[in-house]
Amino acid sequence: MSKVKSLFGAYADNMQLAIDSRNDRFDPLWYPAYFGVATPQMSLTYSSVIGASRIEAAASVVDRDAETPLRSRPDLSKLSGEIPAIKEMFVMKESDMREYIIMQSLSLPDATRKNAIMDLIWGDVRKVGNSVYKRIDMMCLEAVSTGKISLTTTNNPDGLVLSQDIDLLMPSDNKKQSIVTWDTAASAKPITDIETVLAAAANVGVSIGKLLMTPTLFSKFRKTTEVLDTLKAYFYGPKPGAGFNPVAVSTLERVNEFMAANRLPIIELVDKAFGVEKDGKISVLRPFDEDNVAFIPNGQLGMIKNAVAMEEINKVENVSYAKFSGALISKWKENEPLREWTKAEWNAMPSLEAIDAMFILEAVHA
Repeated sequence: MSKVKSLFGAYADNMQLAIDSRNDRFDPLWYPAYFGVATPQMSLTYSSVIGASRIEAAASVVDRDAETPLRSRPDLSKLSGEIPAIKEMFVMKESDMREYIIMQSLSLPDATRKNAIMDLIWGDVRKVGNSVYKRIDMMCLEAVSTGKISLTTTNNPDGLVLSQDIDLLMPSDNKKQSIVTWDTAASAKPITDIETVLAAAANVGVSIGKLLMTPTLFSKFRKTTEVLDTLKAYFYGPKPGAGFNPVAVSTLERVNEFMAANRLPIIELVDKAFGVEKDGKISVLRPFDEDNVAFIPNGQLGMIKNAVAMEEINKVENVSYAKFSGALISKWKENEPLREWTKAEWNAMPSLEAIDAMFILEAVHA
């Protein structure tokens, strides 16, 4: 069916005003705290230099008349590929469209009518705008906690499915495993495991700024005997006297107080869940691996590589357009059957430039 002008006419043409005035009503996202957004490019390919954060050698002290030593340039590996399209759209059926027609006929002040109509438009704009950024959030959370990005029938059931994960090229030495699985509270050594990873990072010149883990994994961490005994000794110390039996309080605040006092990175909990729709049913996925601890440096971890949507370059007649950050929002109507459509598209893909300065500890394992 050919596209015709949106049922909302001039109101649809003013979508940009609605978006600009209501940005705070889009769902909060995780990735902006750790990922920047690259300048949109025309081509659909990306190439990210991996290894920019590797340790560099200090300059040599030489005799004033000696030649300057020539340093080797470390090999850089590249991660390249085609930027995928992230799309979603919603349909407004005849029954929903009747609300708009009725609203137009009501005897209301112009400002009231305009606000009500914009609210009706905003509902679908907000849903599609949220959807594309949630997909990037999912990719970033998986990338940081596993060093990979997957597109499967589980997390992308009606879209592109890859037979293999996209490996973001984390060095194999940056992936560690706990001495004992943290499921075993009596014998697990989570503080020792963390110190071991930090020592490995220091050996290659990497300074870790923060530990990321889910509340589920932190619950296992805080119940281990090593953590409880360590906190008890730190907060209470050796206390003389019969009957003194202090109880360690292993809340996140207490744990981080201990971590900071001992010059260890603090723990940040990552608790993000997303709905994924398949055959009309929504299931909940948590893309940050609940078995892993991500050791990350301070600062930005990567960039969202993105390309300009073709429809932004070559606009379609009768379609109303607006932008929410990088995503292109479009709105139009079809007459057979009568439907109003709202769509979002963003050609985007996370790139993890700090991968060499990150470590992953598999804390729960068989």
